[in-house]
Amino acid sequence: MINTTIKYIVYTHTGGGVRHHHFGTANNIIDEADGHASTGDIINALGFASLPFNGANLPFAFMSVHGAADGNHLYTSPGNQEVQVGTTNIDILVVYAPPGGIGGNNGPGVWVDAFNVDTGSFSDSLDFIRVLTPPTPPDTEDAAKTSFGNSDGGIPTTTAENVRANSHIDGSSPFVEWKKITQTPTIQTSPDIHLTMGESGEIWFAFYQTPPPASITLPRILDEMSSGIFIWTGDDTCGNGGHWVFPHGGGPGPGPGTFRIQVSKNTLAKLNADQKRKLDTLSKEYPAIAGAGLTAMTKALEAIQALNNILGKAGR
Repeated sequence: MINTTIKYIVYTHTGGGVRHHHFGTANNIIDEADGHASTGDIINALGFASLPFNGANLPFAFMSVHGAADGNHLYTSPGNQEVQVGTTNIDILVVYAPPGGIGGNNGPGVWVDAFNVDTGSFSDSLDFIRVLTPPTPPDTEDAAKTSFGNSDGGIPTTTAENVRANSHIDGSSPFVEWKKITQTPTIQTSPDIHLTMGESGEIWFAFYQTPPPASITLPRILDEMSSGIFIWTGDDTCGNGGHWVFPHGGGPGPGPGTFRIQVSKNTLAKLNADQKRKLDTLSKEYPAIAGAGLTAMTKALEAIQALNNILGKAGR
């Protein structure tokens, strides 16, 4: 049985801890819904465009789905999503923008925070941004504002500032994009936010997520593997006839050199380090596996041919 949770909160910057995102029940727009599901079930993640809260109508900010069968997901536009249940618990978090104005450090400013889609939660990293004094380059860091922004989440704009999201957070999760959730929703993939003097009333979320493994497309399987293909040319009833084709000049030896995995340079470039290690292991193991398979298939074909000869002679 898989546990599921769905939670709707308003981001009010009034929680405790790092950047005030350790919210209590006062931030719940709708009471958390806890349930159960089974592997293979489909549950709904409902990202409403707006929800009422304390007399105000709050706009959608983002939705995180953590633990789905096909991985973790971030949605920065409202909408209803179908979530396939796998073998791990599923946590759905839907965040809404707060009403009212936003300031920073008793003056004009913006709020910033970081969300890790890999964990399905706001990050407690105290090193997710750098505040740089314009112009950039030369990337002159304002150490005091950097420290304050990382811990409190406020960026004062009594002067113009550039806020740069770090490339990774929590060790290995890479930066994906910023979303300004108020006043006017904006998405940008650049890690740099350029704030003018006096710019205020905004909340910016930096999202981090490890991309899914690169998929390998096989428009022509012979471009990827030279395992040999068995071509059936015989009688479906009698079961006789067929031959092996070796695209790269191999023969029915079989031997360790007969088979190999061949992957194009373009495909290799899309693989991460872990995938390359696994591919290397498979490449070393594959010749023996394929050779054994060919030997077994050859013996089976020889047995079928022998049977055909016996039955053929008996029928004469």
